[in-house]
Amino acid sequence: MGFLFRLVASLFLALAVIVAVIDAARSIAANAPVATPLVDAARSAGLELEAILAGVAPAGALADPWMSITVAILSAPAILVFTGLALIFYAMGYRRRRDPRNALHA
Repeated sequence: MGFLFRLVASLFLALAVIVAVIDAARSIAANAPVATPLVDAARSAGLELEAILAGVAPAGALADPWMSITVAILSAPAILVFTGLALIFYAMGYRRRRDPRNALHA
């Protein structure tokens, strides 16, 4: 299972690097810093995240917090979202190696 988490982390890190290169090229062209929001990056990849997340949205009392969290994540820079997801999945798949020189593990 750890291998799968590390593989997904690698894919998210690759997406973060791709978005960083695209943002760097746009920043050079615009002579100003440019950060692509996640929703724009998904649209350029052919995904409609709003429709996907609206279908998953809970009903009732949780609808308002869900929408505010969804809007915050979709408007965040894609590089930060992908890097954060890569770190989370890497942490879930992390395997600690034992140090044979440590007296507590002997």
